[in-house]
Amino acid sequence: MKKLFFYVSIVLLAGCKERYDAPVQSPVTGYLVMEGSVNSDAGSSTITLSRTAGLRNTTPLYESGAIVKLEADDNSTYSFSEKGQGQYSINNPALGNNKKYRLRIQTKAGKQYLSDFATVNSNPPVDSISWKKENGNGVQLYVNTHDPLNNTRYYQWSFDEAWEIHMPYISVLKYKITRIGPREFYSVVYKDSTTFSYDPTIITCWQFYSSQNLLLGSTAKLSSDVVYLPIEFIPHASIKLGVLYSINVKQYSWTKQGYEFLDRMKKNTEATGSVFDPQPSELKGNLHCITDPTEPVIGYFNICPFREKRIFIKSTDVLPWDYSSGCYEIEVENISDSIEAKASGLTPTTIGKSFNGTILTFFAALPTCVDCTINGSNKKPSYWP
Repeated sequence: MKKLFFYVSIVLLAGCKERYDAPVQSPVTGYLVMEGSVNSDAGSSTITLSRTAGLRNTTPLYESGAIVKLEADDNSTYSFSEKGQGQYSINNPALGNNKKYRLRIQTKAGKQYLSDFATVNSNPPVDSISWKKENGNGVQLYVNTHDPLNNTRYYQWSFDEAWEIHMPYISVLKYKITRIGPREFYSVVYKDSTTFSYDPTIITCWQFYSSQNLLLGSTAKLSSDVVYLPIEFIPHASIKLGVLYSINVKQYSWTKQGYEFLDRMKKNTEATGSVFDPQPSELKGNLHCITDPTEPVIGYFNICPFREKRIFIKSTDVLPWDYSSGCYEIEVENISDSIEAKASGLTPTTIGKSFNGTILTFFAALPTCVDCTINGSNKKPSYWP
């Protein structure tokens, strides 16, 4: 979850004239919000610090300049480094399961925050990420895991998606501007002396998305600690499966109390904002302000081994998929008046008609149909096949 907004006022119901003042008042700087878990295995972890904001504030209030440390009950410590936008990261060795750990935060303003000590939660490996076509031939993805000891019970997941995109058109032409007096005249010419040269770095790109909502699941009411839950749905004909798609699912485990905190947070952040919704005062975690014990803090310190699994799905695996870019070309006369009237804002692609080396007409398309870097990155991910 990338954003958490603290509702200090309530949206007026349609037709209401009277103002409603919420009983919870937030200070000017807001309350501290801590999001994220710590990896007990060797590797990296990232937490996000921010401040609560009013209902009308859509910009996250990230907490910068804080000193963040992980402390063990044997007095060993590990320091986080600030990465920007409220993110603090740590790259720690494997932490012992026989120790307890807590989080200590000192803000730039000098306030001190401390979590309760927590033990390392067990977290089984992700068995698989499965999928099947359903609901009008869209693709439903599922996370599958199990704990044979029946000890975990409370889970959270996040995921990162990536998909490859290909441009339907290439461009071997460019516009040339000729100035005669006060007027500019347009024409198209080859990009260089190699008549069919084009830029290969704008043909193939990748787009990315990270999950935004809290994805939770519990087997506490089941006899066996076995999970098979839907985690993401890809609608039929989506660009995500136009070429090649990948999803990397991360799994975290929680205590019963931590899971209940997340569940309340999920209900608060996904609520519609009526006066009957749960109020933010319910979000009491295991993180406390020791400078001012009366100050509310939003967050729950959690530590567990991180588990993850990645899969790839090819477009040929889900045929018929019917993805269409929606792109098209138009043919334009290679004269200034025609270019200004028909091709304004378009990118010239290839030649239509020519005579004795003179370009008579050319094709043009929207820039987003020619240059993939407008909506994606042409840097191939390290994990891509």
